[in-house]
Amino acid sequence: MTATTPVEKVAEVLSAANFRRVTTPLSLAGIQFDIPAAFVGTGTSSDLILLVDTAFDTEKRIQQKVEGIARALDSIGSMRPLTTVITGPRPLRLVIDAMSRVCRVLALGVSIDANQDADILNWLAVLLPLKLPEPSDVAEGAAAEFASAGAADPVTKALIEASSQGAEEVERCLSMLISKPLDDIAAGHEI
Repeated sequence: MTATTPVEKVAEVLSAANFRRVTTPLSLAGIQFDIPAAFVGTGTSSDLILLVDTAFDTEKRIQQKVEGIARALDSIGSMRPLTTVITGPRPLRLVIDAMSRVCRVLALGVSIDANQDADILNWLAVLLPLKLPEPSDVAEGAAAEFASAGAADPVTKALIEASSQGAEEVERCLSMLISKPLDDIAAGHEI
């Protein structure tokens, strides 16, 4: 299903990043809060993320809801960090500052680009897990770079070649490279 509203587009991104959607209206400390969507982190993330849209609710009303949710979380002793993701027209700085006193605020704004999905990923990057390259890709690239830089140096070349066989082979190679000149010196000074 393709999302049609900005809130649903953000919801798709969070769902894909293993955040769990919470039923709305959000119920905390016996109070119900009517917000478009809410998510909680799973695994290492413990965030409670609120999704709101200024196109469908006033800035002041959103601020009141966010402050109310923050107070409700405090009253039940919750340790969850609170994040509010705002879609739609950007609220006034005064409203964002007020909400920032009780939670992290990510005001996404309005994107009319063809790259809207990329914009959303960039705006939400602080919430999303890092995508790191596979270790083998990094090792191959680093080995190639070192090889080209030290191609003229036989010691560097030998160590780079040994590195493809693991740490023990590098240690053995280094030991051999260090002991060879000492062996040559000892052989020349034999009595």
